[in-house]
This record gives sequence, C-alpha cells and structure tokens, in this order.
Amino acid sequence: MDRLDPTTRRILVINGKGGCGKTTIATNLAVAYAHQNHEVALIDNDPQASSTYWAAQRGPELKPIHLVPAHQRANMYETQTFHNRLSPDIDRIIIDGHSNARDRDLEALLKQADVVLIPLLPSSIDIRAGSRFITNLLTHRVFRSDPRPVGVIANRVQPNTQTHEKLTHFLGCLDVPAVATFRDSPVYTEGAELGQGVVDMRDSRAARKETPAWKELISWIDSQQKPSARTVQDLRMKPKAAIRRAASGTDAPGTGESEASATA
Repeated sequence: MDRLDPTTRRILVINGKGGCGKTTIATNLAVAYAHQNHEVALIDNDPQASSTYWAAQRGPELKPIHLVPAHQRANMYETQTFHNRLSPDIDRIIIDGHSNARDRDLEALLKQADVVLIPLLPSSIDIRAGSRFITNLLTHRVFRSDPRPVGVIANRVQPNTQTHEKLTHFLGCLDVPAVATFRDSPVYTEGAELGQGVVDMRDSRAARKETPAWKELISWIDSQQKPSARTVQDLRMKPKAAIRRAASGTDAPGTGESEASATA
C-alpha cells in the first residue's frame, strides 16, 4: 500500500466465515464516510468480487468511492503495487477482506489495518465460528506484535428474538466491544443492487432509520487508539470463556453488557 498520511484510517472488515454480511458492512461504511466529506477507497480483497460488483452499479451522481480490485492480478504491463495504487487524497480506506484469509494472507491484511471490524450473525453456528476466528486473530503473531482496536458488529439482527438475545449475551461475555448493531432489513439488499449505501438512500424511511447506527460506528472507529499489548494467554482465553459463559447463561465478570454498543 502507498505511503499514507498519518491521519488516514485503514479499516479491515473480516470474518473467517462467509455469509456474515462483510461486504454489506464494508460498502455501507465507505458510503457513510463519503457523506462525511472523506475521500474514501474501498479495497476488494475477496475473490468473489462483491464489492467490485457493487461499485460497478454505483451512479456518477453519488458520492465517489475509489475502488481498488486487489483480488485481481495485475496484467503483464504493470506491477501489483501499481495496480493497487491509491490517490494521495484518500484518507479513509475500507478493506473488504476475504473469509478464507489464513496465515500469510491474514498477516498481509492485518499489516494494512489500523482497526478491525468483525461482523457476526445471531446464530449458534456463526457465534461459534466467530469465536474461533476472534481467537485466531487476537493470537496471530502480527496482532500480538502490534495490537490494534477490534470491534464486533452484530449484523442482520431481528430485535427481541431468541437469537438476538443469544448474540447479545455472547457479546456481553466477550472481552471485545460490540460496536454496532444493524437490523435484518431489506433496505440493505436494495442498496446493494443499486451500488448504494443506506446513507445514500435519503428518500427511504427504512434507510433513514439505519443511518444513526452508521454515524455511531464511524465515531467509534475515529476515536480509537492502539491498545496496549496484552498477554497471548489472556487473548486466547477470552473468546473461549465467552462461549462457556454464554452456554451456561452467566454474565461476564462485573457486567452483563458489552463494553460498547451502537444500536440502530
């Protein structure tokens, strides 16, 4: 990645399990930042190229998002670095990571990120898979040597349901903040087909209902500083302990709520 201004924020959206709404989070976050007058780049690292498809549908009348199709190989006449180059005006970089990132691929993505966001769906399968991914992330050698803020996003939530309660309880047991909650709303599918984010869709009541949560997520991201280093054993045990507490129905020590949340 090009040499960046110190004020530039690089946000990685990633989960080890597919189907968690990772691209929806990445594209909507890019749009939300663009509406706050930031110059935004969206880096598509996912071979499925969903963010690339989304950007191709985006109309010229909308706030510009600079797409970098990093999943594509450079042609024979250019280097990969040139292929993935960014404009010097870019000050917010959203990275749509791929779900199969392991070892060196995950290492490369972590090195590009200042903040990591992990979307999580409210199902038992997704919660367990998310726990494993969080453990692997927090104990990765790159993260251990240079920790950075990590936040979990409760995605596609139907409020006041049993699955929502289960996810809320798990996040309350986890020593990683739940930084946003987004509803399971058809407005996200509608926006994806048009190359839009909910913040673009000002004529939609459902979209306007979602917009405050995106503003709160941006506020959390922009307020983050690098965390202090923690022991590997402590990091490794946190997600496992959360799974046990969630299964037993007990709260995290000292609190029954997540450290931070942004509800729609």
